[in-house]
Amino acid sequence: MPESPVIAVNQTFRLFVTLSTTALQNSSLSVDFGDGSFTTAALQPGVALAMNSTPDASNDVSVHDRAGGLVKISHDNYGSTCQLRVELSHIYAFEGDFNVSVVVHASRIEETIMARNWTLAIVRRFIEEVSVLVDSVVTVQRNVTVEAFVSPVSLFLKYHWTVLDVADRTNISVVLLTTTNVPHVQLILVDVGDYLINVTVGNEVSSATDSVIITASVPISALSLSCDNNSYFLINAKFDCVATVRDGTDVGFMWDFDAGNSVHVTSGNSSSVATVVFPAVGKYNVTVTAWNNLNMETVWQAVDIAGNVFKLITLATTEPAVVGRPVNVTVCSVQAANLTVEFDFVGGTHQLVLNSELRVVTASHVYLHPGSHAVTVKAESSTAMEAIHATVTVLERIPDADIKPMSELVTGRRSVFMAIFSGNFVCFSNFVLRCFTYLV
Repeated sequence: MPESPVIAVNQTFRLFVTLSTTALQNSSLSVDFGDGSFTTAALQPGVALAMNSTPDASNDVSVHDRAGGLVKISHDNYGSTCQLRVELSHIYAFEGDFNVSVVVHASRIEETIMARNWTLAIVRRFIEEVSVLVDSVVTVQRNVTVEAFVSPVSLFLKYHWTVLDVADRTNISVVLLTTTNVPHVQLILVDVGDYLINVTVGNEVSSATDSVIITASVPISALSLSCDNNSYFLINAKFDCVATVRDGTDVGFMWDFDAGNSVHVTSGNSSSVATVVFPAVGKYNVTVTAWNNLNMETVWQAVDIAGNVFKLITLATTEPAVVGRPVNVTVCSVQAANLTVEFDFVGGTHQLVLNSELRVVTASHVYLHPGSHAVTVKAESSTAMEAIHATVTVLERIPDADIKPMSELVTGRRSVFMAIFSGNFVCFSNFVLRCFTYLV
């Protein structure tokens, strides 16, 4: 009898037994297949016959068929060799290691002889499919459980696991190489990158392989949002909002500008810059969500959109102006930080920085021709611009004053003179206007 035959579930198990005897009077053969099934066949001298047997003329075989198994008795060589060959067949319906035993009762004239033999039948399910079950993206430096799902289910399997670091295609390294009896394995991936996981599942009758590539990443943390650090923004003025994360790999950003419109968005792995405009006055929320395949975070910031950010006001001018003399134009603004003010007198341009404390700035210009002259004052910051206009009237140069005697000039007597003024004035301003007669 062969030792430890290996077969698959629902396949036919065959066992061959050769009997050597000189007398088969009242002899029988019993087989126990170890799974609760057994069968018995009667042996006769001369032409061997099995109980309830079916002769096979072509092969000179007697067949004994019961629910427990099939016994075929070949007796073509019995007469010359005194040997009888018996073939045993059985189909196992489930897995296991089964002890198959054969017992022969041979009757002689003087005594009855019993011969016994056995073997171990290894029965396993045939593996059709195996699948690796694990998240496609996992967190670095944390326990990762990888499972193997086998179909059909088998209890007698070996799992050969291989994990390769393929982040650097030029230098692939082995992270894990192990064989287990359980359908899962745990590992910790230290570095960010891609990993190839392979499992080969096998038993004594079959094997199957599956593999998958997963990515080790860093979750998102510490998301922040800043919109130019200004308190006010002008209608339709472009300004930038910047979102950053402290940690996170393969980060994506989603923006919500409330009633605003995005002009341009540029995103990298750890930051995103959105240029935005708002078409109406009001208070709005700018919201950004940073996400990857591990988690997400959301922050928001309120922005105030004003109709006139700077609120420029013309405080004073030298009026009326005279050709050849300085003309002063003074403006103020409600916002002074980082503000450049440009005075355009048509005949000349002056750029000044707004006084951050007084919030006023004054420019002087000399006109060479009389008439009405337009002055444009433009204030501009990094996010907005505002302009106002004024008109300066410039007069021809005229005598500023004339003195005439009011009485006859006599030596030793008091004389009276009358001063006639042209009406030209010089006005100085520092929020309060004070005007003086200007005499030449």
